[in-house]
Amino acid sequence: MSYNKKLDELFERWTENLSEEQKALFCKDGLMLKAGEPEDSVDEKWDKAKRRIIFIVKDKNTPDGDDIRRWLVEGPHAKNSRNLSGGIVGKRGFLPNIALILYGLLKDQRDIRIGFKEVSETKLEEVREIWNTEPFALIEAKKLAGHPTVSTSEIVHALNQDEEFLKEELDILQPNIIVCCDSKDTQFNFITKHYLKNENNIIKKEYIYPDTTMKCCLWHYPTRGITVIKSFHPTNRGKEKWMIYERVISPFHKLLEENHKI
Repeated sequence: MSYNKKLDELFERWTENLSEEQKALFCKDGLMLKAGEPEDSVDEKWDKAKRRIIFIVKDKNTPDGDDIRRWLVEGPHAKNSRNLSGGIVGKRGFLPNIALILYGLLKDQRDIRIGFKEVSETKLEEVREIWNTEPFALIEAKKLAGHPTVSTSEIVHALNQDEEFLKEELDILQPNIIVCCDSKDTQFNFITKHYLKNENNIIKKEYIYPDTTMKCCLWHYPTRGITVIKSFHPTNRGKEKWMIYERVISPFHKLLEENHKI
């Protein structure tokens, strides 16, 4: 199945009724392409992936449209983005933090706890290898590029306005792990209250991380085989890097400890 080509067809319909100015702001997204590999290779990898992980972020915070899927293969920041030494928005840790979480979600097992200290101090070369070879998707909740900051009301408006298109995008990608990168829960609420609203069989992991005030939250839908995890926005603004990582990996590991197959 050619996932990104199907997404391109979706994006054509998505933008049909936009103004020319809005079309110039539209950001395509989906499966991230890998440097040095045929573009369709990511489709085969995604088909075979046991854990099909997507990260939903807010919006592109610069006022120009883009194809997010190409961030690692072309453009002036691609090399830094691949090396996790800068990236398009890497000064605040955006891509590096996503890469750490991706590694943790792929490698964590019931009897193997991949903690932040280990992954950040001894696994960085492996993190880069996974980042540049394993399939994952990056999705913008608000498809029109914006500004350095975006309000919660703007994200909610975009999600409501584009609800059917975004649901179709998720249906095309068929993820089984959805990481919602927004501390205000707009994306988590959309996934749980709209996309998966008819699912009644839910396993919830909700608790305060030990010795902190950090709230961890994961909902697992065993009937659909989908796990939805709350994450902070993947930047270092006002948060320590370990918190961004552990808010996702901690509840995920608790789910694995109960022998749920993910």
